[in-house]
Amino acid sequence: MGSDKCPSCGREYDRLAQHWAMSAACSYPTIPEPIHKMLTGLLMGDGTVQEAKSAANPRIEIHNINHSFLSWIDEQFEWLSTGVTLRRTSDDIYETNRGSSLERFASCEYSVRDQYILTTRRHPELERYVKWYDTGQKRFPRDLVLTPTILKLWYVCDGHLIWGSGGHVRPQVWVSAENERDRITYIRELFEQTPISPSFRDGRLMLTSDETEWFFEYIGRPVPGSEYKFVTESKEQYEKTKEAFYWRHTTTNST
Repeated sequence: MGSDKCPSCGREYDRLAQHWAMSAACSYPTIPEPIHKMLTGLLMGDGTVQEAKSAANPRIEIHNINHSFLSWIDEQFEWLSTGVTLRRTSDDIYETNRGSSLERFASCEYSVRDQYILTTRRHPELERYVKWYDTGQKRFPRDLVLTPTILKLWYVCDGHLIWGSGGHVRPQVWVSAENERDRITYIRELFEQTPISPSFRDGRLMLTSDETEWFFEYIGRPVPGSEYKFVTESKEQYEKTKEAFYWRHTTTNST
């Protein structure tokens, strides 16, 4: 899990952010730019900014069923992460969904996995992400610049492959951007500095099969726990790898 050792003085603290806030000798360490790029991609997907009225600085939470993926993020973040914990069991989620007004949830005729959470420490540099919520909901900022790392983590969180039928054997990447469904021009402009020109409608980015090949060349190799989303050789291999993913990287206690 994330380190509790201060990178400045080398001592361990139960509340590291409190140590930085109150110490005369140790200040908040600088968050490296590669970590900021990771945070940006995660916020475009499963990440949320959490502000507390009683705390001076925000923190970021990433919710995901993929324990392996969050554990990898935890390793990359080092002192910035407080670790990965179980947030809700699959049984708890089933019980909540049974009371849903939506039939597709209330029926519980689907697979549910345990949900995990990674939480960062509170840090003044995370204030830059608070502006994503200026409208009252999460919206991508105007000054956002996509990089391979940012796009990769966004895809890992909110993207998937679509396989056609009727002889169409090449996959297409789809990525959810439900919060941006009214900003079609903005979304297209985001990709002007990339080799990809996706179509965007109904809150979804959709790539052609050719663009899907360019997409994976651009973002590079998968991160741990996301491998099945990068399998493009065949639909059969994709389904096989996806099934193995749920056995290896997620957990459930539902019967």
